[in-house]
Amino acid sequence: MKKQPQVTERTKANLCKAFWKLYRTRPMDKITVREITEIAGYNRGTFYLYYRDVHDMFSQIEESLLNIVEDLIEDMLAQEGRIDISSNMGTILTMAKTHSAYMSVLLSDHGDPTFVTRLKELLWPLVDRYLGITQSVEMTRDERELLKQFYLSGLIAVIGAWLNSGNRMPLDRFIAFALTTMFPNQSENIR
Repeated sequence: MKKQPQVTERTKANLCKAFWKLYRTRPMDKITVREITEIAGYNRGTFYLYYRDVHDMFSQIEESLLNIVEDLIEDMLAQEGRIDISSNMGTILTMAKTHSAYMSVLLSDHGDPTFVTRLKELLWPLVDRYLGITQSVEMTRDERELLKQFYLSGLIAVIGAWLNSGNRMPLDRFIAFALTTMFPNQSENIR
C-alpha cells in the first residue's frame, strides 16, 4: 500500500504542530514522543515512520526553514545590479511571518543558537552585498568581522522581537524603520 503524499504531509505537520506546542514552553529534552503523539492524535509507530526521535524532528523543522531562506537568498543574489534591500527584506520577513509559529521561538532566547548561527551565515552574503563590508579596504579583517556580527545580530534580534510582538508593527513600516535605523548611512540607497 502506497502512502498518499497529502496524507503524509498532513500527518507530519500535525506531529510538528504538537511538538511545537510543547517546545514553546519547555526544553526539548523534557519532551517525549508519547506526549507529541497524544497531542497529535497518533500512535508512536506513526511518529517513528517519519522521525528517529524528538531531536531528529526538531532538526528537520530547522532544516526545512533554513532551506526556504537559502532558496530566497540565492534568488536575490542571482539578480544583477544593485539590490533592492527593502524588497528583499520584505520577502524574508514575509517568510518569517508565514512561519512565525516556528521562527518566533527559534529567534527568541528559548531558541536554538545553532539555528541563529546558520541563519546569520545565510543572510550574510545579502547584507554584505548591500553594505560592501568585505570590500572595505579601510578596515582590518577583525574590524570587518565585528561589524558583520553587529549587523547580523541586530537584524536577527529586531526580526525576532517583531515576530514576538503582540501588537505587531505593519511590515512596510517595520522595514522602513529597521533599514533607516540600522543602516543610517545607506538610507539614501534604500528603495
